[in-house]
Amino acid sequence: MKKQILSLTTIALLSLSVLNTGCKKTASDTTKPVITIVGSNPYYIQKSTIWSDPGATASDDVDGTIVASPSGVVTTGTTGPCTITYTAKDKAGNTATATRTVNVVDVDGYYANVVDESPYPTGTLSNYNETMHLVADGSGKVNLTTFGDYVNGSVYFNLTSPSTLTVPSQTVVCGNPAASRTFSGTGTVSTSAPQVVISFSEVTNGTTINSQDRYTR
Repeated sequence: MKKQILSLTTIALLSLSVLNTGCKKTASDTTKPVITIVGSNPYYIQKSTIWSDPGATASDDVDGTIVASPSGVVTTGTTGPCTITYTAKDKAGNTATATRTVNVVDVDGYYANVVDESPYPTGTLSNYNETMHLVADGSGKVNLTTFGDYVNGSVYFNLTSPSTLTVPSQTVVCGNPAASRTFSGTGTVSTSAPQVVISFSEVTNGTTINSQDRYTR
């Protein structure tokens, strides 16, 4: 009789253990991965150059580091925006996407017929050679070898869109006689000419001059 009671007790304990185990629930994974785009977004690239995707990284709160796969095509033969989409999927099936806009622009190279338009101090027009170069980091920064009728004045501007730009305030020692000159301004980029027009102010020894440079290739 005692043996039977012990057996029943053991069975009861085992049943309770199974019941308790069966009641445990595993929390479901419903969180999407997080995608981080590497490099500039939007990204600016000069027309007719080779596109090299900086890529993207992805992390998941459960799976850790996972792959972010790109899709889309960047055609640099023509100007205009292109889109790259990055997709990441964790083991639970949660999917995340992120997009990068790649703007193909045409600003590089030799520009002629640069016009310093009135109200420049003398109101004269002058033509000189100008080289613009888009920095190859995707940021939209463009270096100018000369600016404001000063052949030894190197200035840069930033593309704020494929058709607009800004000249951040920057001081350059240039001119004859040489002096510290502070430039700032805004402008536009036309793909039809191509043509770049910059309206700017120049501050030299406390005196401000407003002018406009028009660059036509």
